[in-house]
Amino acid sequence: MDPIIVDIPEEVLPGIGFDFEDVASVFRDAAAGACSSILRRLFKFKSSLCSVMEPGSFVFMDDFTLYDAMGAFEIGEPRLDSGLILENQTTPLFDPDAPLLPQELCWIMDRAFAYEMEWHFGNPLCHSVFTLLYIHALSGIDPEFVDPHALTSFGPSRPPELVYYVLRSWVMGLLKCCDLSWRELSKGCVQEMEDWQGDKCDISLLEGTPVKFVASKLQEASMWLQKATHIPVLWRNALRARMSLRMTILQLMQVDVFSSPSDYQNLIDSAREQLMLIRSHPSPEPGTVSPALHAFDPYIARLLKTNVPLRVLSIPPFEETWKAIDRLLDGWQEACLLAQAHCLSTWEIVGNLRVWLPNPPLRIPYLRSYMQSTFYDGLMILNKFSFSWMMDHFFLETLGVSYTNLIKAIAPFCTESCASQLSTVENLLYKARLICLMNLIAPHIKGQWLNPPRRRRHLVNSLLNWHKVYDMLSEITTSLESTLLPKTSIAMHLPKVPLVWRLSAIREIIFSGFQLELLSLEERPFAYYYASQVIEDHLSCLDDLIPVVVKDSSAYQDFKFQHDLLTAIQLISVATFVSCMVTLNFDSSRMRSAFFRRYKWAFQPEYDDISTPAVGHPELYRLLPLCADTYLDDSFSPSATIGLAREILRSLVSAGFSGGWSSLWATDRLEFVKGLIGVCDRLNNLPSSVAGLDSFDVKTLKWDVQVHPWFPFVDKPVRTAP
Repeated sequence: MDPIIVDIPEEVLPGIGFDFEDVASVFRDAAAGACSSILRRLFKFKSSLCSVMEPGSFVFMDDFTLYDAMGAFEIGEPRLDSGLILENQTTPLFDPDAPLLPQELCWIMDRAFAYEMEWHFGNPLCHSVFTLLYIHALSGIDPEFVDPHALTSFGPSRPPELVYYVLRSWVMGLLKCCDLSWRELSKGCVQEMEDWQGDKCDISLLEGTPVKFVASKLQEASMWLQKATHIPVLWRNALRARMSLRMTILQLMQVDVFSSPSDYQNLIDSAREQLMLIRSHPSPEPGTVSPALHAFDPYIARLLKTNVPLRVLSIPPFEETWKAIDRLLDGWQEACLLAQAHCLSTWEIVGNLRVWLPNPPLRIPYLRSYMQSTFYDGLMILNKFSFSWMMDHFFLETLGVSYTNLIKAIAPFCTESCASQLSTVENLLYKARLICLMNLIAPHIKGQWLNPPRRRRHLVNSLLNWHKVYDMLSEITTSLESTLLPKTSIAMHLPKVPLVWRLSAIREIIFSGFQLELLSLEERPFAYYYASQVIEDHLSCLDDLIPVVVKDSSAYQDFKFQHDLLTAIQLISVATFVSCMVTLNFDSSRMRSAFFRRYKWAFQPEYDDISTPAVGHPELYRLLPLCADTYLDDSFSPSATIGLAREILRSLVSAGFSGGWSSLWATDRLEFVKGLIGVCDRLNNLPSSVAGLDSFDVKTLKWDVQVHPWFPFVDKPVRTAP
């Protein structure tokens, strides 16, 4: 067969017209084995290119547009171009077999603890935990495969067991703790890339290694330390404390909180003891020639499979790390206590307090996910209760009567003569029960432990379902009116149950706007006015429920507390609204656009398909007439209103009254009340009358979420000396 001859014109060959370097000879030399010639040619070729450009200069190409430049922006940007190594970013060579002193080992562990907490605070693994180079050299420090020549550099003060037994087992415990945390965080209770970073960069977290195996290695290393009399007692105890803390944290992450609450609490107490020992034996900063300084590489992300921009974390002092671990133990202890609190309202109270109170700070994502998993694991409530239990308690804690008993109370009055009403009631109750179980109660409790912005969004999305249940229960009471059921029966107050929860959600949506700093200055007066109206509707519900709830029951006690607390918050809201009323923008078009943008959730078209009018929705048309009436009301005094709120709050604190469902968190609930008393004290200089608003400088009203998340304070102007 004749060979096929293809004639390709020279002008269509790629590269024609460009000044390319001919490297054909490089391949010929490679085939001939001339490696040295290749290196010389490549070096000469590279040097000739680099010699043309000066630092800071640019090379422009024809038809290279701004769009192309923006597409290549990351090239040369230190955070985005992982290949760009600046002069101050070079790291010394790391030797995993380098001997270490006990105090150097303590410092490495402490710094690794700090990086671990930085990951829990939302930083990527490649910027935090994975900067510990012993993680990437774990197989190289296996005592079964250690090079005998590496042991010659060790001595009595730097025994090899510190690296091959103690440090290796501790690093294994660190990785396994990260693995267990990653599994909890990946359940979907918190949001990846929003609350936490889950990219493992193809680095093993010992996913296939059993927890018992890692714990046994930690135990063996701790036992060796106990017998290592050649190590000074001070640092031997310091190392054992760090080993014990790692093993206890590993056990806390692995053990079931429901299996044995007493054993769980013992683990927490043990961890606190070890943490106290660690604080009493702080690790010194290594010397300038210490190999411990080379154990961390903040630029390790250059060598890992990740698309996260490079960032060097600033590690806080070790004392801040111990405080963070202490708060982690506090969170586990609170989870242990809540696991034994078989009460929906208690869970909701604690969730609210963790958002409202500045201390403790917002729980880390791992704890917030752990709380949600503890309440509902996808199968059972609190690991033992069914949905029927949750439905019973939902009504029991709101009306003082369980759902089952309510049905029993209604059934005798639904006789054969009103069979249609009975059928309607049963169908509506079934639909309401499904909505409550699937879309409201459990998600509402779990939603208390979302991050604040997502928690607010969750509350907004739940309002429509709450109103659907309210509509169904309203139809039930309408059907029951034609029966012989007494009008004073508690069953006639069924619609108040979802309404109370819905109004609480609306109030939280309004005040979270202040806490998240979403509201502009001109939006704040209406927000306070709207909050006072929602609270008024809530108080009206409580006024109807308190007389029919069993006296001295937990529901009754909690209603009384809520009534006093909401009254005080309403008074503060009204006084603040009147005091900052002048900041309103009375341009109707601007006011309407801001109103519908901020409260668009209240105008969803789905509400038009529900016959029962929604309660607690904002009404802008009432605002301007109210402002005019307020300016004409000579009897209203903002400062006196604040004083009345202060007296109500002080009476709650002095009586130690925290409601019926606060349980072990009664002190925290009263701390929130004390915070509102502080709000009243800081608003003491509000005008004493409406007439005084003309001389009141509204600019002295300052909002600072660090002072209080909801309400402002009057900043006294600094008087300069004449």
